[in-house]
Amino acid sequence: MNVVFATLYWLVPGSVANARPNSFTDVFFFSVETVATVGYGAMYPSTLYGHVVVTIEIICGLGFTAILTGLTFVRFSRPRAKLVFAANPVVAMHDGKPTLMVRIGNGRAAVLTDGAAKLNIFFLDTTREGRRFRRAQELRLERAHIPIFTIFWTLMHVLDERSPLHGYDAALAIETDARVFVTLEARDPTLASVVYDVRYYAPQDICFGMRYADIVSVGRTERK
Repeated sequence: MNVVFATLYWLVPGSVANARPNSFTDVFFFSVETVATVGYGAMYPSTLYGHVVVTIEIICGLGFTAILTGLTFVRFSRPRAKLVFAANPVVAMHDGKPTLMVRIGNGRAAVLTDGAAKLNIFFLDTTREGRRFRRAQELRLERAHIPIFTIFWTLMHVLDERSPLHGYDAALAIETDARVFVTLEARDPTLASVVYDVRYYAPQDICFGMRYADIVSVGRTERK
């Protein structure tokens, strides 16, 4: 922008007072001082043409500064989800049924509200004609919405007859290249904004026959 306006000053000699004739360096530094609103006073517009160009440059400079400041603020003030996903999904027995579980922790100091989660599976399927293709399907969760997200949330999908993962084990998950995607969004009442995060798990990450350790334990306190 400074080069463009310096060129406009340079094309009309005499538009900037005290600038050396045909000196592009002088009008360039005058342009920089104008945008920065420094105004040392050694050089100033001396003709109507110079005043018009200076006015346009000041308006453009203020607009450029405002846009740059706004973009910087939006970039660095964007709220971060700070959700902690378990390193591995597990398949364990829950209420007598094999269940795929993914644990998510709230790493924020504030409580999140109105949490909504989705669990999707991408795997290789075979058609009746014997052709293999990549298939995506959403997994039904026992609870896909939680009003208050305090410490942790364990997503659960029962591997029953309705599940596309019914009868799966570690070998079959690797053979079909079953990949798990978790998406979660919630509201942060402190910032009045929505936070969003996503996590991807490879088939080798799914641990069959294992379960998560208890996060919260209850103990007795003895009184003396």
